[in-house]
Amino acid sequence: MFPCSPCNFLERARTPLLASPANRARVAGRLVEVLNDEIYGPLRAAHQVPEDFLENGQKSQGLNLEMPRSESHHGKGGQAQFESGCRRYVIKSLSKDDNETLQRIAGPLVERMLDGSTMLCPIYMHFKDIATGQYFMVMRNLTEGGPWSAKYDLKGCDDDKTLEVNGKLITPVRKRFYRPHMWCACMWSSERWAYYRGKVQARTLKLGLAETARQEVVKQISADADWLISQSIMDYSLLIAIRRLPPDVAKSCGAGPLPVAAPTSAPPGLHRWAMLDKATGELVVIHMGIIDFLQPWTMSKVAAMYIKSFEFNKATVPPPHYGQRFAKHFQDRLKEDANLVQQPETVAAAAESRCSADEELDAKGQLLET
Repeated sequence: MFPCSPCNFLERARTPLLASPANRARVAGRLVEVLNDEIYGPLRAAHQVPEDFLENGQKSQGLNLEMPRSESHHGKGGQAQFESGCRRYVIKSLSKDDNETLQRIAGPLVERMLDGSTMLCPIYMHFKDIATGQYFMVMRNLTEGGPWSAKYDLKGCDDDKTLEVNGKLITPVRKRFYRPHMWCACMWSSERWAYYRGKVQARTLKLGLAETARQEVVKQISADADWLISQSIMDYSLLIAIRRLPPDVAKSCGAGPLPVAAPTSAPPGLHRWAMLDKATGELVVIHMGIIDFLQPWTMSKVAAMYIKSFEFNKATVPPPHYGQRFAKHFQDRLKEDANLVQQPETVAAAAESRCSADEELDAKGQLLET
């Protein structure tokens, strides 16, 4: 018998696990092969994710891999998304490129997430459906407590878009070369106009933050962009969800006029900030996180870059260009607002509880009219 040599964290990450009964489980009633679970397990433990977080074998309790959530249609790649019964986790099907990237970066990615200084959306599991051969990943739902006053998917280029306004999802109606009726604005439907206006709004968005919050966000985005460049990854987005609650709700959530020097941390895996607007008395709660960070720079992306030569602010650019532009865009667009007073995490938690506990509340935390 050969002596066992120690195997460090990154070495394990470079060698995906082979299928074995020990690496099999049931998710939503399906038999699955769990990949690299010795890497993701410590992250789940650090983020206090229970072992039965997907309600394994309890398909009737919520998670159903045959019923994608409505947000699935926002992605261009056509990858389906599903939601756990508790709404805390999103399960997303993976393309071939995404699956290979996740296998490649699993170790360094989890190591970065365990360090805590990142805005990358946590990934808690990677598995393969035995019956269909489809690969999936499980990640934190960064915006579980909807509805939202506004929600954006921002890349710092012409692909920026608005996802939700005042609690209503915006349906993507994209202009394509094979849709000649879309070439003229006079032929656009109301849904197309709503989508277009949302894109214009997203591209011109300037978001105010309290001083300490802005410093933290800009620093983390820049560091994450550098890391993603080192991994030859591009086409990722900053997800931003905003909730503005009226003064009476702000008061009931415990918001006050004095700034907090060192706010307590949000729950593991979430990045959110609560701020009192001194000008209006409103409570502003903002969630952020970097998502869709599995796209490698491939020959097909190189070809797409040249095909889109006349698009001067496109998403399809090499990782160094993409990452540097991404970091600079948010350094410019996230502004310090002296009217915003940072609040403790308890205020953000109270606002979240108020808006998620009762489905009859709107994006402002008020009762819906019946």
